[in-house]
Amino acid sequence: MSIPNSPDYQLEQSIASLFSTVTGVNIYTTTRTGAKLFPYIAISAIPVRQLITPYSGVYDMQVSVDYSDTSAKVSFSTFDSTYLDIFACLYGTGQSLQFQIQENSTDIHVYMARISSQTPTIEVGKRAWKRGLVISAIATSDPTGDGQANLDFSEFLNSQYLAVI
Repeated sequence: MSIPNSPDYQLEQSIASLFSTVTGVNIYTTTRTGAKLFPYIAISAIPVRQLITPYSGVYDMQVSVDYSDTSAKVSFSTFDSTYLDIFACLYGTGQSLQFQIQENSTDIHVYMARISSQTPTIEVGKRAWKRGLVISAIATSDPTGDGQANLDFSEFLNSQYLAVI
């Protein structure tokens, strides 16, 4: 589970806000517990590794965006049409995906974002359509967004180092 000021949580929230124009779909992130009501978009960000050096704070992130709906009530063509609307939210504005994610976020800095794969599946056991995509992103916490920029790291106030570490 993500904590509110972590880069993966902020990335999930920023991507979730991109889908606000899709009507009739519930949007869930990893912080949501309990059952998911059809139709839904589930967003899950996982930091794969830190780039540059350990403890740099620059993360290579994988964000899975899964759209699911019941096959008992919705035809495949309707399901596919809604999925294309979701996909259009990522690239339909003419701006890059990185730019759109950055515009919807205040606490992370996104260096790169792109769709790296798509996964069409049918879940027979739950009688549901499911289709997803994976977004690869390189992001870091914004030092001006989490209060670190307000700390004074001068020699006079060395005691503030202990509170941050």
